Amino acid sequence: MPQGPFKLLRSRPLTAPPFFPEPDLDFFELKRVLRTLLLPPAGPLLMALIGVLLLRRWPRAGARMALAGIVFAWLLSTPVMADFLVGHLERDQRPLDAAKLASVRAGPNPPRAVVILGGGALRDGDFSPGREHLHGRTLERVMAGAQVARISGLPVLVTGGRPPWLKHSEAELMRRVLESELSRKVRWLEDDSRDTEENARFSARLLKKDGIDSIILVTHAYHMPRAVKSFEAAGLKVLAAPHDWKGAQPAWLDPSDWVPSALDVETVWLATHELLGDVWYRLRGYF
Repeated sequence: MPQGPFKLLRSRPLTAPPFFPEPDLDFFELKRVLRTLLLPPAGPLLMALIGVLLLRRWPRAGARMALAGIVFAWLLSTPVMADFLVGHLERDQRPLDAAKLASVRAGPNPPRAVVILGGGALRDGDFSPGREHLHGRTLERVMAGAQVARISGLPVLVTGGRPPWLKHSEAELMRRVLESELSRKVRWLEDDSRDTEENARFSARLLKKDGIDSIILVTHAYHMPRAVKSFEAAGLKVLAAPHDWKGAQPAWLDPSDWVPSALDVETVWLATHELLGDVWYRLRGYF
């Protein structure tokens, strides 16, 4: 029997197209590409580019689309829009104080674990060996989670998978910081998830094996609405412990707040990512 590609064809499941990635991976990568193209700053700039390409055949429509793309690119880089969009996500979030925690723990089915969500990890340049470390967002979550764990005395679960550019998962890097720098022991490590829905589903699977179905959830205030819905959809009772509010009351009449800045580009990206993610999860039937 011939070898080479024929051997590869025989070794693959009949339902999987030969020479292509598995369907789940394909779908997840497609989602990441679409997200990058739709969210600012790429989305508005792509709109402007399409408008320019349409100018020769449909000059009026092309000019309007190009202008709209430029206007959106400007607006979605300003402090006003950053405060407005993030403020919309954070408006119902409140810090978890000691009084509220005591009240919940005295009620039925109190939380029995603290779950800390990952928010990204990085690798320093092309050094060998590469130094892997947590993104600043993840460090903020880890520090807030350590404080919640200290106050509550509950065991900790960290959740975050391994991106292709790292040798270690986010969860493993979070565990190292918590245990070596913050003196908080991690009981559960969930390191297979790639997004918030998988954070919730895989974490719930680990916790339910130990008979736990009620948690304190730690993540940024802007991320908390989608995170809570995802974990509740996974069958867990959730007490939110949001932290690090990024929004403020928009200064609509302050001219300086209509000037784009790099910091506000990132904030708007985070907010629109959450809004688009919420719509996507609803369409997919996650909650």
